[in-house]
Amino acid sequence: MKGKQIVAIDVGSSNVVIAVGNVEENGLVTIRGIVSEPVEGVNAGRVENSEMVSKAIIAAKSRIEKELGIKISEAYAGLSGDFVRCVQVTDLVYVQDDLKNGSNQITQRDVDELDRRMKSVKLPDSQETIIAMEPLRYKIDDKEVAVPVGAYGHMLSATYNFILCDKAMSDRLRHCLQRNEITVKEIIPNAMILHNTVATTDDMQDGAVIVDFGGGVTDVSVLYGGKVRYVASIPIGAKSINSDIQTLAIPTSYIEDLKIQYGSALSSLATDDIIVFQAPKRTQTKNILRKNLAIVIEARLKEIAEWIRREIKEAGCGSKFMPTLLLTGGGSQMRDIEKLFAQELEIMEARTVHPEYGFTEESMLEHITSPADATVASLLVYGAKRGSCTIGIRPEQQAAPRPVAVRPTGLSSYNNTTTVVEEQKPTTPQPQAPATPELQNPVKPKPVLDIDDDPLKPEKPSFGGRIRKWFTDAGNTFIGDKEEGEF
Repeated sequence: MKGKQIVAIDVGSSNVVIAVGNVEENGLVTIRGIVSEPVEGVNAGRVENSEMVSKAIIAAKSRIEKELGIKISEAYAGLSGDFVRCVQVTDLVYVQDDLKNGSNQITQRDVDELDRRMKSVKLPDSQETIIAMEPLRYKIDDKEVAVPVGAYGHMLSATYNFILCDKAMSDRLRHCLQRNEITVKEIIPNAMILHNTVATTDDMQDGAVIVDFGGGVTDVSVLYGGKVRYVASIPIGAKSINSDIQTLAIPTSYIEDLKIQYGSALSSLATDDIIVFQAPKRTQTKNILRKNLAIVIEARLKEIAEWIRREIKEAGCGSKFMPTLLLTGGGSQMRDIEKLFAQELEIMEARTVHPEYGFTEESMLEHITSPADATVASLLVYGAKRGSCTIGIRPEQQAAPRPVAVRPTGLSSYNNTTTVVEEQKPTTPQPQAPATPELQNPVKPKPVLDIDDDPLKPEKPSFGGRIRKWFTDAGNTFIGDKEEGEF
């Protein structure tokens, strides 16, 4: 298989998503395929049942391997949850006069020494592990500089961003993948890599806040000065909104479509019309005011917005920080959600984004269909910068039986020849079905005609159809029978 191959796996609270891509010569990623399988056993990013999670991983892995004719053995894995936290550490070194001219010019050796000291930082809690670290800023004699090498000074200091994770949580994810013959190349917090595909250069430099709405977790990334300044995971996601809607006696099978098609993040913008739908018992109907549905959604989103406000403050970007809000993820597809968050967070510009940077245009149009693909797509782009994954070719069929050399016996043995025959597999006798005697004049069964099948009888509308007509005549919105695909 030619070229660099990248495999990304996102084990979320609702789905396991696997994506495979090729890295082109220009550095862009061509997506070959993305598959998603529902998962149980994950709560707010925490793996709580490895058997359930492994079952979903096996289903997704087998499906994409069959579609692409490959065998996956390595992958990059994303991680989200409130067990991931961000810590900033500052350290310094005194500049050595390597040029011996008294100029105290900073060299790469000084930067490497500072980096070595950061990598030797000891954590106070043995239950946590460092899964990512990168420099945020450098200072020379207390003056911030963008590029330290070549500058002059006596003291070089740096502030590094450390991403810490509960060791047990990362080990559980690694174990679930390894038991399915997938070696983890790297586990990376999803919030650290989202900017790769949804943020522009201006967003990175001038300031932006990425909010990724997942099923059980909402990831927050704060960007400023070309760096990821801060990340956090809020243990509330789109599932919480669905649970709130369910308290209104809405059938579970209707909730997601009801939320997306008829819901609104701002109750003040919702209309007062009635939404009518059939109950699980086909002879009954239920209804809900569209405004009441919006009130439930708005209350939960305001709670999430308050969490996000606190995390932005924790980032410590200062009073001059005027970010753009970038909303992505499966939960960001609700009507008026940009207006609500712009209002609650007092942000001037808010927009919903989907992955669009780092890919070839053809593969992006074919495979990336919604903001829900943001996490796994960002993992692909991150992996393309880090290194390729080992991918084999999936065997299409079993090998043919091997021929066996047999020395003939009897008279033919006088000929100095060898007969080659195919190796035969032992056969198991199959039970034979008893023979059925044939009738001389078989009697054909008479067709049974139901009273409703009488072609001369006028068609009578069903009970559900009559109810539909009553409500639509009254000017109300009616959600049809889900089995008929009318929802």
